[in-house]
Amino acid sequence: MSFRSVFSAHSALLSWNTGSISLSRCQLFESGFYPETLHLNDPSCKGTLENGRLLFYFDNEGHICGTTLRSNSTHFIYQNSIQFNPRNTGQSIISRDIWMNMTFSCAYPLIQTLSMPMGFQAEGGVVSKELPAGQGTYQIRMMPYHDAQFTSPYVEEQVQVNQQMYVAVEVEGVDRNQIATVLDNCWATPVNDAEYHIRWNLINRECPNPDDPTVEVLQNGIDTSSHFSFRMFTFSGVSDHVFLHCEVHLCLVQNGRCALICNHGYRSRRQRSLDFLHSTAISMGLKAQ
Repeated sequence: MSFRSVFSAHSALLSWNTGSISLSRCQLFESGFYPETLHLNDPSCKGTLENGRLLFYFDNEGHICGTTLRSNSTHFIYQNSIQFNPRNTGQSIISRDIWMNMTFSCAYPLIQTLSMPMGFQAEGGVVSKELPAGQGTYQIRMMPYHDAQFTSPYVEEQVQVNQQMYVAVEVEGVDRNQIATVLDNCWATPVNDAEYHIRWNLINRECPNPDDPTVEVLQNGIDTSSHFSFRMFTFSGVSDHVFLHCEVHLCLVQNGRCALICNHGYRSRRQRSLDFLHSTAISMGLKAQ
């Protein structure tokens, strides 16, 4: 039996932590399905009727409903399905009853690059990922702090040269039990251009630049927030403005290979695999005093 009419009537709203999908009640009846007989992967997750549509809801907390997380070479994907299996089919290898197994998913692309122009004060950089319908949303934030506890952010202040800076890169709107934030590379430029030819590396391939002993990677690959620190500087004879840029990727924590041990600024060997997920870049502006 063809389910084209049902598919054309579905509407999905998906994000990292919650999701819902709805089907037209009329088209379900036309296709021979009754709303009370349909469920998600977990048979206990039934839909509710709202405004002529059958709505299914699930989340990543106590109402998972059989949702699975997997990855391939281009995306990582939350997946579930709406099902109807006729009863009393016995052991027969054929059936003439109608049935349904409509799979739907929330896909996040593997690679994307963003760079956001920021002001010249110590303001945080924010990247909001607004992906197409059915592909989810989340937000990446980069913010400078006065202290190693990350409790006192800079607000409309200039930064003293040689002052220790503490920087947090945080991802909001993701499931911290499944996803970790990893800083791949962080660097500084005198202008708001991540590709500018004058640059100073702070983090190389997840580890501190060995040419700058003031850089410390404080937390990386163990939570949705990653932290590093360095002493503030200026570009000699060029500008008193410093723009920070970081390349970030998200990692599935279930395989235990998100955090990297750095030895004296050099990285341990590790091969990237399919559990390395979405990559992006974020920028932030500072002004030295």
